[in-house]
Amino acid sequence: MHKRFLLLFSFLLLISCKEKEEEKLTRINYEEMTDLILVNDFTMSDDVAYYNKEGKLLTTTEKDALSEDLPYANWFVNDQNVLRKVEFQDPELARIALKKEPVFKDINKVDCSNLNRILERIYDRDQENRTDNLMDEELDLNNLKSVEQILAKCGMPNVDTAGDKGMSAIWLVIQHASADKRTKYFPQLLEAAKKGDLERQDIALMQDRMLMDAGKQQLYGSQITMNEDGNYELYDLKEPSKVDSRRAIMGLGPLSEYVVFWDLEFNVAQEQ
Repeated sequence: MHKRFLLLFSFLLLISCKEKEEEKLTRINYEEMTDLILVNDFTMSDDVAYYNKEGKLLTTTEKDALSEDLPYANWFVNDQNVLRKVEFQDPELARIALKKEPVFKDINKVDCSNLNRILERIYDRDQENRTDNLMDEELDLNNLKSVEQILAKCGMPNVDTAGDKGMSAIWLVIQHASADKRTKYFPQLLEAAKKGDLERQDIALMQDRMLMDAGKQQLYGSQITMNEDGNYELYDLKEPSKVDSRRAIMGLGPLSEYVVFWDLEFNVAQEQ
């Protein structure tokens, strides 16, 4: 009887260990983890294992010493979104890798009525990409892909569903895309501006960019180019004496003030 009990116990223990070993874990990043927390779909188990970047299991003290690096760690959850394992990464390398990961993995799971967090991340990635010494074209393409998926599924959002920053994200990504993408989405952006969901000045900047793409004179003076000598200059402007009137309609200040940023001067007298 005693032997039977031991055999049964060993068998059950073997099954239990096997099931634990075979538990499927999914890697998520810090952004995805915080999203799960916000919708109350994340559980922090009592036996989470923490590992350093070399794969060494960490003590509680060692783990606490690396707490500032948690946003750049890999988080592993099971099918019920219970956290099982955390792997710390090199913060700088992980930061670069994180920017290139899609802001969402499945467009079908994106809620069109609540796009704020997704679009705010796209905005931040776009702007951070322009503060680096070397701009990453791949990141811009990833942002564009995400925005196009959102537009295809949800149509053009508005301030209620995307927020001001989210709407700016859509404009920025398209403004920084290719000429054909600007032409494709400009009508939707223009309509959003007419409804008050985008600033008129955003439309002015994109319109100037599109005119420059087509080799035509710009209207608002927003486009500054660099000549063969490496100096900045104002791109060809239509009716310079009327530019401030056009700029005022679009919520822009005088051109003479705008060009100072590039150490340029604009002294054309303006018609009233």
